[in-house]
Amino acid sequence: MRGQRGFTLIETTVAVALMAIIVVSILSALSAVTLAARRHQEGTTIDLVTRRDAEFIKSQTYSAAPKATPYTNIAVAGYSFSYQVLYYDPTQIAPAPQFSSAYADNGLQELILTATGPTNVTETLDFLKVQP
Repeated sequence: MRGQRGFTLIETTVAVALMAIIVVSILSALSAVTLAARRHQEGTTIDLVTRRDAEFIKSQTYSAAPKATPYTNIAVAGYSFSYQVLYYDPTQIAPAPQFSSAYADNGLQELILTATGPTNVTETLDFLKVQP
């Protein structure tokens, strides 16, 4: 009798240890899935907000001097926007860049829009704005 109780105790201890390992593994996997889903949601949201702001800027009247008359951004709580304006110069040939902040305005601008989210996630979108 005494030998059987000892064997049962060992079996129970091993079973409990295995169950603990399995439960910890499952909880870790669920935690990883939750974190990945949150990061994916943040990425999707910042992409949507950035594209919405770019469309809003494109819909505004063309500003030949955006430093003096800047384009406005949409207001989204927790998000901030900044942009850089580069001007097109058709006389520049390779390897010189055709867009630069040093060129004069010729009716075509390249805007590099950067949006920053509440968790410091950033996205940059490059688009063109043409003078009508």
